Amino acid sequence: MNIFKKNSPQWEKSEILREIKEFRNLYEKRPIKNNKHGMQFQHMFATYFILKKFKPSFVIESGVYRGQSTWLIENTLPNTKILSIDIDLSQRVYISNKAEYSNIDFKDQNFSNLPEDTLVFLDDHVNHYERLKQAKFFNIKKIILEDNYPDEKGDFYTINHAINKKGFNHNYTKSSLFKTFLIFSNEFLKKLFFKKYIFKLEKIKSRLRDYPPNENDFKNIEKNIKTYSEFPNLTNIIDQNLNLSKEELESYNHLTYIELY
Repeated sequence: MNIFKKNSPQWEKSEILREIKEFRNLYEKRPIKNNKHGMQFQHMFATYFILKKFKPSFVIESGVYRGQSTWLIENTLPNTKILSIDIDLSQRVYISNKAEYSNIDFKDQNFSNLPEDTLVFLDDHVNHYERLKQAKFFNIKKIILEDNYPDEKGDFYTINHAINKKGFNHNYTKSSLFKTFLIFSNEFLKKLFFKKYIFKLEKIKSRLRDYPPNENDFKNIEKNIKTYSEFPNLTNIIDQNLNLSKEELESYNHLTYIELY
C-alpha cells in the first residue's frame, strides 16, 4: 500500500503519551461501554487529540450511529457548537442535550454561513472523494476521516483507495442485493403510478458503493489538500498498560486528519 503524507503536523510521541493519561479518565466515563461497530479507544483518542489541538468553534459530525462520538466531541470541547447528522437517527443510544441533530444528508445542509474554523468529522461511510468535494464547496477546510480503509478493505471508497488507484468493489451479500432490489422496485412503482413522486435515488446510492478506479481522483485530491496525516497506531507507541481489551486496543483504521486549501 502506498503511504501518503503532506505537511503532517509534528505530533510528538511524548505529547501523545501525556494526553493519553488525561484521556483515560474521560474514556472511563463513556456512555456506551461496548461500542462494537462504532468508535473505540484508538479512534476516540485520536479524535480527542485533534479536537484539542485545533479547538474549532463549530463541529459538524456526519454519521452519529449510537452517539459515542457526539458525547466525545461535547466533552472534549464543551464550548463548541455541534451539528450531528445521520439519515437514520433511530440507532442513537446516547442523545446529547447540547448538539443539534439533523437527518438531512451533509451535502444538502444549509452551510451558507459557517465559522471559518469549522471542522467536519466524517464517519458516515460515504465516498470520501465526493465528501471532500462537498467540503471544498462549503469552504470547510478541516476534516477528520474516522475510517480511511486501506487497499482491499472497507465498505466504501476512501482516500486510501484513491491514493492507490484501486477503486472499490463492494462485496455484497445476496440478501443485501435483494433488499436493494426491493427498495428500488418500491421507488420505481411509486414513480410509475404517482407522477409527482420524487424518486429517492439516495436510498439506492447509499447501498450500491462500487467505484471504478480513476487515477485522476488522487491528482485532484492532492491539489486541494494542504495537510494530510494519518494518526499513528497507538500499539506502535504505547509503553504503558492501559488495561484495555485486545479488541479495543487493536481497533485502528487509519483515522486521518486533512486540511484543505
